[in-house]
Amino acid sequence: MSDLGERPMDDRVNQQLATQPSVRSKVATETSDAVETELRRGKRTRKLTEKGQKLQEEKLERYEQRFKVSYDKWKSLVKEVKWLLSESSSIESLQDVMARMTKASAVVGTGYEDLRHLSIPDHDTRRRVDHCEAVTKKMEVLVKHYFEGNKEMESGWSDIELSEEVSVGTRISRTSTSSQSKSRSSKFSSLSAAKKQEAAAEVAANEATLEVLKEQDRQFKELQKLEAEDKKRIAEQEADDLKRREEEAKVKAQHEVENAARRKLLEDKRRELERLETVKKLNAAKARMQIYEQSEVSEDDELLSDLSHDCEFKEIHVDKRHHRPDNLSTKNVTLQPTVTTPQIDNTSLVKALTESMSVNRLPVPEPMVFNGDPLKFNDWKTSFQMLIEKKSIPAVEKIFYLRRYVGDSVKKALEGHFLLGTDSAYCSAWKILEERYGNPFLIAKSFREKLYAWPKIGPKESLELQEFVDFLRSCEAAIPQIKELEVLNDCNENQKILAKLPDWLTSRWNREVMETEENTKTFPSFSQFVKFLTKEAKIVCNPITSLYALKSSDKEGTRTLKTRSSVGKVLATNSGGDNLVLPGHQSRICQNRSVCDICAKNHPTCLHEDRSRSVGNHGVTESFKKSTDLYQHRHTRVLNEATSNQVMQEINNTCTSSIIPVWVSTTSEPEKEVLVYALLDTQSDTTFILEETTHALNVKKEAVQLKLATMASKITVVPCFKMKGLQVRGFYSKTRIPLPTTYSREFVPASKDHIPTPQTARVWPHLEHIADVLAPRQGCDVGLLIGYNCPQALLPREVVAGEGNQPFAQRTDLGWSVIGHGNPCVDSGDIYGTSHQIIVRQVMPSIPASVNLKTKVHYVCRTQIKEVVSPIDVIRVFESDFCEQESEDCCMSQEDLRFLGKMKAGTSLNKAGHYEMPLPFKGDRPNLPNNKVCAVYRLKCLARRFKKDMQYYSDYTAFMNEIIACGDAEKVPPEEAEKCSAWYIPHHGVYHPKKPGKIRVVFDCSARFQGTSLNDHLLTGPELTNTLVGVLCRFRKNPVAIMCDIERMFHQFHVKAEDRDYLRFLWWDNGNLEAQPSVYKMKVHLFGAASSPGCANYGLKHLAAEGKGMFTEDVIRFIQRNFYVDDGLVSVPTEAEAIALVTEAKKLCSTGKLRLHKFISNSKNVIASIPQEDLAKGVKDLDLDLGEMYVERALGVQWSIASDEFQFRVIVKEHPFTRRGVLSTIASVFDPLGFMAPFILVGKKILQQLCYNKASWDDSLPEDLQSRWERWLLDLPNLADVKIPRCYVPQISNEAIRFELHHFSDASISGYGECSYLRTVSASGEVHCSFVMGKSRVAPTKITTIPRLELSAAVVAVRVSDMLKKELDIKDLQECFWIDSKVVLGYINNDARRFQVFVANRVQRIKLSTESNQWKYVGTEDNPADSASRGLMVEQLVASSWLKGPKFLWQKDLPSDEVKVGDVITSNDPELRKVQVFNIQANKEKSLLERLLKFSDWARMVKAIARLKRYVREAKGFESKAFEPTTLEQRKDAELFIIRLVQEATFSHEMTSLKKQLAFTSDAQTKSQLYKLSPFLDNQGILRVGGRLANATLHLDVKYPAILPRKNHFSALLIKHYHERVQHQGRGMTVNELRSNGIWILGCSSAVSSHIYKCLKCRKFRRCVEEQKMADLPEDRVQPTPPFLLCGMDCFGPFYVTDGRRQLKRYGLLLTCMCSRAIHIEMLDALSTDAFINALRSFIAIRGTVRQIRCDQGTNFVGASREFMSTLKTMDQGQIKKLGCELIMNIPSASHMGGVWERQIRTVRNVLTSVLDQCPGALDSTSLRTLLYEVMAIVNSRPLTVEHLNDPLGPEPLTPNHILTMKSMIVEPPPGEFVKEDLYLRKRWRKVQYLVNNFWSRWRKEYLLNLQQRQKWNKNRRNVKVNDIVILKDDVSPRNKWKLAKVVDVYQGKDGKVRQVKLLMSDSSLDGKGKRLSKPSYLERPIQKVVILLEAD
Repeated sequence: MSDLGERPMDDRVNQQLATQPSVRSKVATETSDAVETELRRGKRTRKLTEKGQKLQEEKLERYEQRFKVSYDKWKSLVKEVKWLLSESSSIESLQDVMARMTKASAVVGTGYEDLRHLSIPDHDTRRRVDHCEAVTKKMEVLVKHYFEGNKEMESGWSDIELSEEVSVGTRISRTSTSSQSKSRSSKFSSLSAAKKQEAAAEVAANEATLEVLKEQDRQFKELQKLEAEDKKRIAEQEADDLKRREEEAKVKAQHEVENAARRKLLEDKRRELERLETVKKLNAAKARMQIYEQSEVSEDDELLSDLSHDCEFKEIHVDKRHHRPDNLSTKNVTLQPTVTTPQIDNTSLVKALTESMSVNRLPVPEPMVFNGDPLKFNDWKTSFQMLIEKKSIPAVEKIFYLRRYVGDSVKKALEGHFLLGTDSAYCSAWKILEERYGNPFLIAKSFREKLYAWPKIGPKESLELQEFVDFLRSCEAAIPQIKELEVLNDCNENQKILAKLPDWLTSRWNREVMETEENTKTFPSFSQFVKFLTKEAKIVCNPITSLYALKSSDKEGTRTLKTRSSVGKVLATNSGGDNLVLPGHQSRICQNRSVCDICAKNHPTCLHEDRSRSVGNHGVTESFKKSTDLYQHRHTRVLNEATSNQVMQEINNTCTSSIIPVWVSTTSEPEKEVLVYALLDTQSDTTFILEETTHALNVKKEAVQLKLATMASKITVVPCFKMKGLQVRGFYSKTRIPLPTTYSREFVPASKDHIPTPQTARVWPHLEHIADVLAPRQGCDVGLLIGYNCPQALLPREVVAGEGNQPFAQRTDLGWSVIGHGNPCVDSGDIYGTSHQIIVRQVMPSIPASVNLKTKVHYVCRTQIKEVVSPIDVIRVFESDFCEQESEDCCMSQEDLRFLGKMKAGTSLNKAGHYEMPLPFKGDRPNLPNNKVCAVYRLKCLARRFKKDMQYYSDYTAFMNEIIACGDAEKVPPEEAEKCSAWYIPHHGVYHPKKPGKIRVVFDCSARFQGTSLNDHLLTGPELTNTLVGVLCRFRKNPVAIMCDIERMFHQFHVKAEDRDYLRFLWWDNGNLEAQPSVYKMKVHLFGAASSPGCANYGLKHLAAEGKGMFTEDVIRFIQRNFYVDDGLVSVPTEAEAIALVTEAKKLCSTGKLRLHKFISNSKNVIASIPQEDLAKGVKDLDLDLGEMYVERALGVQWSIASDEFQFRVIVKEHPFTRRGVLSTIASVFDPLGFMAPFILVGKKILQQLCYNKASWDDSLPEDLQSRWERWLLDLPNLADVKIPRCYVPQISNEAIRFELHHFSDASISGYGECSYLRTVSASGEVHCSFVMGKSRVAPTKITTIPRLELSAAVVAVRVSDMLKKELDIKDLQECFWIDSKVVLGYINNDARRFQVFVANRVQRIKLSTESNQWKYVGTEDNPADSASRGLMVEQLVASSWLKGPKFLWQKDLPSDEVKVGDVITSNDPELRKVQVFNIQANKEKSLLERLLKFSDWARMVKAIARLKRYVREAKGFESKAFEPTTLEQRKDAELFIIRLVQEATFSHEMTSLKKQLAFTSDAQTKSQLYKLSPFLDNQGILRVGGRLANATLHLDVKYPAILPRKNHFSALLIKHYHERVQHQGRGMTVNELRSNGIWILGCSSAVSSHIYKCLKCRKFRRCVEEQKMADLPEDRVQPTPPFLLCGMDCFGPFYVTDGRRQLKRYGLLLTCMCSRAIHIEMLDALSTDAFINALRSFIAIRGTVRQIRCDQGTNFVGASREFMSTLKTMDQGQIKKLGCELIMNIPSASHMGGVWERQIRTVRNVLTSVLDQCPGALDSTSLRTLLYEVMAIVNSRPLTVEHLNDPLGPEPLTPNHILTMKSMIVEPPPGEFVKEDLYLRKRWRKVQYLVNNFWSRWRKEYLLNLQQRQKWNKNRRNVKVNDIVILKDDVSPRNKWKLAKVVDVYQGKDGKVRQVKLLMSDSSLDGKGKRLSKPSYLERPIQKVVILLEAD
């Protein structure tokens, strides 16, 4: 189908091109230009990064939006043209609208082309473009006819449709005019015709589809109806099945027959639908096919009609009534296909049609230009043959294209063949190309040469490694076609390649080679090598976790304007020369300056010219224009003039020095290295390092003062840091050179332009061979200067010299460097750009000649330009543009303290009532030079400006006269003018941009004279000005707002009289410029002095402090806290408070001669209370009741008084579309509170992108950024529609009881920010939320992870929180921080792990001001700070939650479901600090006693010591070597040795006293534990008990036992030893055994008891089972419920009955009510599941529905439960829910858990015993059942409590029978009150209900309260824990055979106590590896069945 639609069009175009040589030549020229453009493009395939892909998607979205807007605009203009045509409008208006419509159509086409460059447009977009082109052309023809007066055109324009979708019945008109005939000959018109055909095909396809869809809808409705009937019938069948079970088989068979028939009918309907779907596709394809066939015929007809210039209209009508999918009827022209097409499959036809439409929109492919590279020959050959050679074009054209797509070097070889232009010449040319560039040997050679010439890759060059691997992969791909490359599989070739790789990668490959050789005995192939390198390159280039991504360095640098300077000289032809400029002459010291007679500026009149600047969108300014007419008329002859503007770019020079890249590290951490450039300075005696480098190394530093001697200064003392232990190594070297003592500096005086690179060496022939060993250019700074105190680093190992002044190279241990200056081609230029201008004019004297005429003029204009503000600086400004840090550290310097001291000592109140303050000089009053000459010169300049600008002169004079009249300045008497030293201050006037016409004279105290100025000697003082943000925040607190101003604030504070001579200035009396200027001096602090703001703020606060006690605290606070310089803003709750505050504030200020005026308020009562002269100008006539709009600036923010709202008044000034213009526009939006932060972020991102691209200040914006900037500019005026309430809390919520500050933070790859909201809760529960402040910052250009950005945003939120808490002054302010990053929440809540410095510092900052529980998680969709991180346009901003806050803040209760963060910080988190310990050496010597702590058995320890002592004696020769075991004496001696060691370590003080024969007499000794034992030392140094048994006939060891401490490892071993000797007997026997063996342990009884408690065997033999405090009763025991709704059950028996001669067993099933304690007994024939189920059914039939049954795990119960579960699965779920019966089983062996029914069984047994005793013989089954029922009645008659049992007057005892006889199926009692009188009514149901209520009332009072006490298990015990080792109690086995088990799970109750455990039973059957042979066995048991042997903890 693609050939059908496109090939005829192409053939016609080619035919026309062939017949028109001029057209073909034009096409060839355009193609050549396109090729030349293509040649300038890079050959590397460009792949977008993830961020780039996102930016391209955003760009595509903008283009789509722009296209849509332009298309809508075009549609509206078309409608307007149609209306004008219908209304017969004027020709002028029609022409205007038509021009705009044509322009709009062109904009639509441009937008479409922009879309095509990015992506393939969709079908709708293409259809819209086609529609736009067709309608525009139609309208142009119609309007042309209208202008010509042709009225027949009215029948044509009414048929034009504006909709892009063509509906059925729409007429498709085609106009065949001569102009259209010409356009069809072009390619564009061919495409337009194809588009029309495509639209017609769509019409027919849609027509066919509509018809089939109708039939399909009808069939689908019928199918739905049949399915509904089928479902209804099935439901009826199921109901009938339930009713008629006896006819089930018959009915089921009948239903199956009916269902089968109905299913068949449904299946037929579905197949019919599928068939219709296929028919629909078939008809659509046929319709498209017929349209295309018709278009071929009509196309030929149209071509003929075009040739004959037939202007007839032909219309195609599609009749909807008679339309068929495969046929079209036409009205005027019958279109019939003339081409017979073969039968084509419909599906393939539609697919081909779709593909052809898509292919038409693709860009035209074009082969690349071949420049002679053999590696690219095959690729170029394939593309050329596919795109050109296979086309059916003549040989001449093929040769033309061949010449076009080869480079110059290849053209030379084929030049002769190009001239022939024959087929043979074309074939010969290809043979030459094949021989020269297609030879496999040549291609293989090129591959290998490029491979071996590849430079060596550094250890950290990730991208270079990736590039090398890509080339190796291309080599691998070429091996199958080029056999010569198989040599790369050789190991020698592999070795050559390895020389290009880093050392670390070579080592890894070596391991791979060894493994391969061991496994396969062969060397790895080249493919294996490439596969290995591909994997390694992917690892090192990972964009997230690789070293390249984590430690990428910033490549910053300032951009300089690269121009060269020269000096232009202008020499007139006239003779003479008294004004010659000598060398070194400067204009500022010239005593004979020339002044222009035209403009009165400092240049000769002959060089004057009028320069007018015209700034366009791109900021282009014309440099020079022609001179004015005035200048031309001043001369009698025509002047010859020439202007030359020259800008030369800086040329790359080879001025290099010995600067080498090195790796710096410390000797303590050699693996932590930093890459810097090192300057090898042989003239420096010291080594210096950059301070930034020291921060990266974390080296220990010592602050010192260093004396430096340089060329700039003889000796300079600078503070720095001294450090030791540094070392360096070369970039490619492993040898480390230790550095001597090194000092830090803020900079190293070296230029990066002087760094030698491989390109530097390649410039010089004698240095080419070292180009490969020179390190490439790195992105680091020059951070190290190595002096000659480190000679090893400077020692030249090899020198390569040149000739003459050529540079030389030298190799040191740190690497190669090139030293020298010069360039083999040109001389080097300056590093700063210089732009010069030369103007040459012939100076002719006027008539008459002037005496001041200069005969010779030398004019020199030299301008040096250096860009001081770099893009990096702008990026840093916008990355750190917050002011929230100002509130953190407000430390004062010594100068600040000196300023406050001077102010405090010198401030006083003068006679006029003004405060006088001295000028705060840094020291004593300075002796300044006389700068009057400078002031005179500045005054002359001011006079010249006055003459040019009279308005400026008038305003200036009025201002000066005012300050003189007010007494702010006074005239200096002439006799005092020269007496004392003084300083003259120049002055100038400035206008406020917001206050036109108001001038303010600024005194330039920074003007320098002889190297000094007045400001250099003045103290600025501390920052006493209140923060602007703080004043604005407090201004929003309350409903009534007031704003005022201090009149002439600076001038109200006077200067001490002795300091006024430093404030002299010159001025003309009364502004008379003709008079001599007089000397004045200021009496007040003036604008321009550095100290004036500090003095004024101090004076204002001093005034407020003086008013304490006389005025209220509110007034004092207003003056001190709510003034920003001279503007006061305050808000109060009520109008009365506002009026009082204004009155008292005016009185307080009047005490210091300060006048408050310009009052503004949003309250009319407050305004009415203020005098008219004190109100602002616009407020005097303002009527707030009428809602008059009046907007006032409140500290730069627009405040609407009437509506009490903040708003924005943005005036978009016209700035050029450059980086300078973007910066100016963004900076002009003043938004201190961040209302529009998301919108401004969009502009900041554009500026950041410009800076990141390093665009020049005046370069035009690129296309992608220009569209974004235009959209932002267009949206900027919409800020005026945004309005923010000034007051936080509305008037209705004035009485707030709680204030909450909620901070939200978020971050994205674009930016990060925060927003804060004040949530107010009133006493009535009303909630209000207000926006307080927002911050938005662009993300750093350096790659930063999202968690780090989120953490930075959290820090910003904390800082804003600190500032707002300080500024808002709200008591009991609660704060909450919300963030949508669980990672950051994990960082904040972490207390155990250590993080990297970045994260650690910010987490510490967060925890410094907040608590972890203040941080909460919020979803991204509810986080308003998401807008601050991504940016919004104005419309999106208004619709978002940014200004209102999230919805949950407006709710009464905040969300309480806290999201558990969990352990989101994994071990592989890159922010976790990983500590690696490489070597640990512990030199601590352990004593023998510490070594003995490893023994766990006393006997083994004694034997070891005995052997050791014997070995020592043998080694010393005291004994001969023996191999027998140690003797008893030796072991006894070892015991005493150990005891002595223990005693010396424990009782050292006591043993020392005894050795000195000192008695225990002191208080400290009498308190010793040994005091009562009368201790003594025996002859062996053993401390023994003295005691009272000296006369006893006992062994000495028994009579005097050795003393040992209690808490000691050796005492524990002795206790264990003797405890085991007595076979684990009790405490007494163990103590006796110890004493009888001569051991006396202090506190022996408790120590032995503790050991026995922990002894495993003792626990196994004697420990009791576990217990736990008795649990609370379950709910079903304490809640009143109907009888037997909640039950417990168990079986008892057996009972023997007789059945004839047989004797059978019968059992009883007891069910007890959990509430009423009533019982029900059923007889069981056997303990089987069937018997139990039958009994249970009988119970339910009698007692009613049961909701819950508790029981133990009897086999019949378990079986019944399983059978119930299997049965329930087959039952209807609805019926199961109605049953609602739940079976709860206790764990096995836990009979105490069923005590409620076990107790009842005992009662039944007691009753049965007495009853059965009366039956002498055995009972039968019937009698036993009757007997059980009688027992049931007896038990149910028992009283539940003993209450009132012995009281004859009390009520009848409460029994279960009271409720059993009144049981009802209704759980809830009927409505109404039931009283005692109901007993006597005839309504029995009320009587019954009264008795029931009486029962439950007594049940609560008498029975339920008796269950309160616990009969046993009253203590809390330790909970059994997982991994406890226990033994399981078995009642039938002896204790020593109880099985061992381990606790694997525990089950806690509601009170947190464990009463059930899950055990893993031990198994002694293990295999040889210790694994189980059988499956593990798990049991669940109560804790009363286990005995703990070993606790897990």
